[in-house]
Amino acid sequence: MRRALVGAALLAAAPALAQEAPRAFPHVSAEADLGLYSVSTVSAPDRARRGTSVYLFGELAAGLHLAPGLSLQGVIAFEPIGEGDSTGGTPNDGVTLFRRQSAFLEALFVEWKPTDGLTLYGGRFVAPFGRGHHDFPGILTRVRAHEVEMIGDSLGLGGTWTFLSDPRFGEHDISLAAFTLDRTALSSTWMTRRRCCDERYERYNRNTRQQGGPANTGQLDNAAIALDGDGFDWLPGFSYHLAAVTRAPGIDGTAREWGYAAALRYEQRWNRDHRTLFFAEAVQFRNAGGRPRGEVATATIDPDTGEAVDGTLETTIAERRTFTTLGVQHRYEAWRGTLAWQRDQRKRSADTLPTETYVEASVGRDLGGGFGIDIGYQWSRYAREETGRLGTAHAVLLRLGYGGGF
Repeated sequence: MRRALVGAALLAAAPALAQEAPRAFPHVSAEADLGLYSVSTVSAPDRARRGTSVYLFGELAAGLHLAPGLSLQGVIAFEPIGEGDSTGGTPNDGVTLFRRQSAFLEALFVEWKPTDGLTLYGGRFVAPFGRGHHDFPGILTRVRAHEVEMIGDSLGLGGTWTFLSDPRFGEHDISLAAFTLDRTALSSTWMTRRRCCDERYERYNRNTRQQGGPANTGQLDNAAIALDGDGFDWLPGFSYHLAAVTRAPGIDGTAREWGYAAALRYEQRWNRDHRTLFFAEAVQFRNAGGRPRGEVATATIDPDTGEAVDGTLETTIAERRTFTTLGVQHRYEAWRGTLAWQRDQRKRSADTLPTETYVEASVGRDLGGGFGIDIGYQWSRYAREETGRLGTAHAVLLRLGYGGGF
């Protein structure tokens, strides 16, 4: 769990593999968590949204263990880098295969464990904040959390300290990190580059100062803190996560962004074959995006003619964004069923957006050898691009996944 605080979800497994048996140094361990996703929107008011999108989403992690407690950890992430492509995008009533598919270095850092209860690291990582992007069950639940709450492209220093480990009161970790937005060549994408005049690319090259955004300051004036706990003998299967992050504004911003996260998980084991997991998380960003400057459309009445006159007004956009998830998953032997509700609410001082809601139900099965399959249905109320009003969409979801070492 504490590797999730570092933000590289798969890095927990790589060191664990190395500890299964004594091994000579140096040695390499590796782990994968990859999925082939298909999102088929069968009904939506926007024709561009209907159709099928197929893409690869997930991570490959590796650790070079140089000595006991000292390693170099890295994670390569795979995902489409177009606007909204990871949740279905705009297949335009057709089928898109790996459109804007890309890969990039999500993490590359040196990790040092001077004692069993202390881990220090430095380099490029995901800051310790929300946990949903790492461990939400389901098909698109984790992907949506990834889009909203993950604090990636972080360059700096951090650590995790287990300050309490007691059979009765549980194990509790505190994680801290100081970072800036990574503007080095490590932030570049691979495989896909932006094509002329296509504005839907969310990232296609290394980060620059000119793009602005929170934490894009070139200084370690951004910080995250997280508190995690589990292992309570009076409530087996329960864990919690509390976190906060603050990021200074880039050149386009006017205020410091603050984020808060709280998550709970509880797994009830009924017997050897049946168990139920309940999970919930709430994440909120205040001054989301650093309260950027922007232009909003205005409409006034010409006093001479009485006709409407369209114009623009330069202002700052204060936004409070709240992302909430509630869900339950039941497992029976190799089978699993998941039901989840997610809401993305964005309250703005200008250029308002409606609240989006998603309900996902899926059934899956472990196929053996680390492979699994999940198929599901999604009902969503989303902000229509053309009108800004809400539209209702229905989609069929499929994920073929692999998770394990190699």
